[in-house]
Amino acid sequence: MNERPRSTAIHEAGHALAFWWNGQPIKRVTVRTRAEARAGPMFDLLGHPQHAEGLVEADYLVLRPAFTARGIAEYLPSMVDFIERDLIHCFSGPVAEAIYRHRQSDRLFRSSGRADLVRGHELISLLPPRLLLDAESRAIARSSCLVHRYWFAVRAVADLLQEQGAIEGETVTALLHEITGEAPVRLGNEVRSLDA
Repeated sequence: MNERPRSTAIHEAGHALAFWWNGQPIKRVTVRTRAEARAGPMFDLLGHPQHAEGLVEADYLVLRPAFTARGIAEYLPSMVDFIERDLIHCFSGPVAEAIYRHRQSDRLFRSSGRADLVRGHELISLLPPRLLLDAESRAIARSSCLVHRYWFAVRAVADLLQEQGAIEGETVTALLHEITGEAPVRLGNEVRSLDA
């Protein structure tokens, strides 16, 4: 039987949780079976091919960090909050998978979370120099706090992903609202609330 991998479902549920917590609209979450992943790329809602076993389609706050000037947040301080939130979007997937697999997150960043780490480093490069030193470890710690706080919700989203494969964003948002009793508004939760 070719099932959708639980670890991939947990990974994508972690990303979805972060977007939901930041009040960002989620368009769709997808997890494919291994056979589907081997058969070729999936196409996102914009028609772009994606070589991945899973995907959360939602809008990041910093759209193209690789094409943005390094250290720009030194001159645009309001960007710091957006960057820190997008780092949580990036890292919550691999962190959730690491929790599920009982592994250190750095091992997952070298495998299934490699693309997340690349985007995370692109985002970190935009921060002011004074925030660079511990930006990655702080973002991973915040993602860990978020995922642990809502672990029951991550599991519920992963269950639905394993069952259905693709879930529309409204369904994910409604499920998270039902399970947690919370309905975050856009950028309404303070990032610092995830600092231990």
